[in-house]
Amino acid sequence: MNPRANELVRDAVTMIGEHGFVPTVTNGGKHIKVSWFNQGRRYLLVISQSPSGQHARLKSRAVLRRLLRSNRGAA
Repeated sequence: MNPRANELVRDAVTMIGEHGFVPTVTNGGKHIKVSWFNQGRRYLLVISQSPSGQHARLKSRAVLRRLLRSNRGAA
């Protein structure tokens, strides 16, 4: 796995854990999938195996923040 992808996965797992959820990381070929469950609903964050740079990191974090924000009311 690309070092940048490792960093994105590490960031995602840390943020999800800080919100009290247990993340699961799976490798699906070209993409890494980080998922977690909240009240029976599965949430999924897809990260490229070879992210292009800083923009990919910012986008991944923004998507994750939106997903976690939507979970806040349900937690």
